[in-house]
Amino acid sequence: MTKISLERINFKEELKRIEQEMEDFREMEVFRRMDFATETLRIVTPVDTGEARSGWKNRKVKSFGKEVGGFLINNVEHIVFLNDGSSQQAPKFFIEQVLLTIGLLTQD
Repeated sequence: MTKISLERINFKEELKRIEQEMEDFREMEVFRRMDFATETLRIVTPVDTGEARSGWKNRKVKSFGKEVGGFLINNVEHIVFLNDGSSQQAPKFFIEQVLLTIGLLTQD
């Protein structure tokens, strides 16, 4: 015979715990996608000296509210020209194509 126990819990407290778990999951998912985007951009960035490829970094941000996000950064000066199609190794707007594919950028 299986016994079932119905233990009384503080429902409001339990809802807060679940809400926090969901918030943590959402944060983890956004940050994981940012890391994936950064690594993918490193892979697809055209290489001559490797400077542009190694320039990819990200900065994750969690505001005091519930907003989670961040920045993908490449401070190498010629990354703009590479994204404009100056290299035969990658198509024009390769950065935007990666971000659209991953879902970090949406078309309106």
